[in-house]
Amino acid sequence: MAIDVPDTTLSANDTRILNALFDPETLPSSVAKSKDAAAINASLPPHPSISPAQISDLEKQQNEIVQQVSSRSNTEAINAAIAQLDEAISNWPNYPSAYVNRAMLRRMKIEASLQDDQTIFSSSLSPPSEIEALFTDLARAIHLSLPASSLTAPVSPYQARILRTAYSHRAYLYLKAVETGTQLKGLGKSELEELASRDFAAAARYGDEVAREMSVRTNPYAKMCGAIVRNALREEREGDGA
Repeated sequence: MAIDVPDTTLSANDTRILNALFDPETLPSSVAKSKDAAAINASLPPHPSISPAQISDLEKQQNEIVQQVSSRSNTEAINAAIAQLDEAISNWPNYPSAYVNRAMLRRMKIEASLQDDQTIFSSSLSPPSEIEALFTDLARAIHLSLPASSLTAPVSPYQARILRTAYSHRAYLYLKAVETGTQLKGLGKSELEELASRDFAAAARYGDEVAREMSVRTNPYAKMCGAIVRNALREEREGDGA
C-alpha cells in the first residue's frame, strides 16, 4: 500500500516518486518484476544436467535426512545429518538442494551452542571458517540454479525454489551481521544492508513475496531518501501550522 502524501506543493510526478520509495508495487526495478511469471517456466526440466527421475529420488533422500533433525537436535545429530549431505554432494556435486540443506544444518549447529541473547555472529563459539562454509554453500546453490545462458532467462519451478530459499537465507544472514555490528569481508552496515536488499529482491523474482517487501525495507538508499522526505514533509506541515 502506498503512503498518504499530505497536501503540499508536490507535483504529480514527485508524488509518484515518493510512493515508489515506500511502495514495492511501484518500484521500477527487479523487485517490481517479482510477479513476472516469465521468471519461472513450468515446462522446463527441474535441472539442466540431472534427470527428473533422479531429482525425485534425491529429493526423497534429502527429506529423509532433514527430517532426522529439528530445532531441539543436539550437535551430534546435526553432524550426522551433515555427514550424509557431504556424501550426497560428493556423489552429486551439481545437485543444489544438498547445498541449501547443508547450509541450514550448519546454521542450526552454530545456533545450538548460543545463548538466548546471541546470534551466530555474536558468539566466539562460531569460528570464521564455519561462517564462511555457510555462505559458500548458499553461493554454490545459487550458482548451480541460475540459468547458464542469461541471468534474466526463466528457470524451472525446482530451480526457483532453490534460488528463493538460498537468496532469502543469505539476506537474513547479512541482516544478522548488521544487527551485531559485524563486518563481513570488510563490509560495513550500509554495504551489508545493500547486499541483503539485493538478495531479497532476487528471492522475490523467483516467487518469495515476503522477500519483495524486505528488499524495500532494507534498501539503504530508499531508507535514506524516505527519511529525508519525511523530514521535509514534517517541516512543511509545521510551517503551515505556524
